[in-house]
Amino acid sequence: MIEHLTLGAFAVALLMSLAAVCAFVWGAATGAFRGLERIKHQVLRAEGVDERTDA
Repeated sequence: MIEHLTLGAFAVALLMSLAAVCAFVWGAATGAFRGLERIKHQVLRAEGVDERTDA
């Protein structure tokens, strides 16, 4: 009985890691990780936060 539970947990972990790898590859292939600094600065300007303040 315990072997089946261990095998099930292993299968779930394997599927979840496969999904995470697929999501990363898809994001990298579509360019989702490009221009993150530019987007960050756009959000800060829209919120009215001064980027030079360390407070």
